[in-house]
Formats: sequence, C-alpha cells, structure tokens
Amino acid sequence: MNRILPYALLLAALSGAAIQAKVIQIADETQFQQAMKNNKNMVVEFSAGWCSVCNNINQPYQELAAEKEFEQVAFAQVDVDKLDGISKQNGIVGVPTFVYLEGGNKKVEEIGVQNMPAFKDHLRENLRKNFQLAQNDQSAEITPAMMEEIVVDAEVAPPAPAAEPNIFVRIFEAVKNIVMMIFMKIVGFFTTVVDAIKGFFGA
Repeated sequence: MNRILPYALLLAALSGAAIQAKVIQIADETQFQQAMKNNKNMVVEFSAGWCSVCNNINQPYQELAAEKEFEQVAFAQVDVDKLDGISKQNGIVGVPTFVYLEGGNKKVEEIGVQNMPAFKDHLRENLRKNFQLAQNDQSAEITPAMMEEIVVDAEVAPPAPAAEPNIFVRIFEAVKNIVMMIFMKIVGFFTTVVDAIKGFFGA
C-alpha cells in the first residue's frame, strides 16, 4: 500500500498539470497576439491575483479548458496588473472579464460572475453559443441510436400550444430576465469595486 501511494500522488499531480497546461498564461503582448493568430476561437479571462472571485473560479475555468467538447477553443488568462497594456487595448474595466474572440476579433465581453455555483454551466453555455464549432463537435457525437430516440420522442410529444395565449407570459419573462440581468451586472460591478478597494488597501 505504501508503495502505491507515491505513484497515486504523482498521477494526481500530472493530471493537475495537464489541466493547467490547457490554459494559456499570457506573459506579454507578443504571446497574446500570437495566440489570437494561431487560434480561430479563443476565450480570455482577464483577472488579478487580489480578486477573490477570480481565484474562486480558477479551477472550474481550468476544468472546462480540459473538456473534449472545447478542444478547438483556446482558453487564456491575462493578469491585468502585469499586462496593463493588453487590458487597456481590450477596454477592461473590471475583473474577472471574459472576452470571446473569433479570428482575433472580439465577439462578446462579459464582466463579473452572476452566480458562483452556476459559473461552470454558464460559461459552458456561453462557449457553445458563441463558438459554432463547439456546437458542431457536440452534435457530431450523437449516435444513430440517440437520433432514433430523439425522433421517437418527437413523434409522441403532444402538439405545441398556440403561441397567442402565451404572448403576455413571454413578454413578462423577457422583462424579468432583463431586469435580473441588469441587477446581477450591478452586483458584479460593485463586487469588483469592493475587491479592488480591498486589494488596494491590502485587506
């Protein structure tokens, strides 16, 4: 048993290193430009060492980078304190900020984390939505048997109700979602400000 333990620890360390290696740690502007040039799809997390939210989401971010579904997406991290120039070029005003790049061009920018427990699922959905390639990879793994089940489910499913009676419900849901999104953005902004103040005063 004692002989097995060192090998188990070594294997765990190597697994952690493999996950870590999936995320590109940007060291300078040249590396950043090269990463954009070499990768059609890339998500960049702008973070800081003093940011508690950034530290809390680091592990799930690393885990997503290692998922097979996103092997065609490059994951990168930029420390805003060390690389102020890159941060200013990308208009970063708070951390964490996630920038989705396609062909070197910014598609979407998302500031803060709305829901910490759901962060991994939220980021996964954003990756699927913003990078068509990831969606194609996922659909390519559907087997004929799975397609058969989907068809059967579609056949036995009841017809969809008419859209007219639900129009007010849809409007209400849309307004509610917009209000919640604005509220969470405000909360995320103030959280970022508080973290920045704490970091500045060494709290």
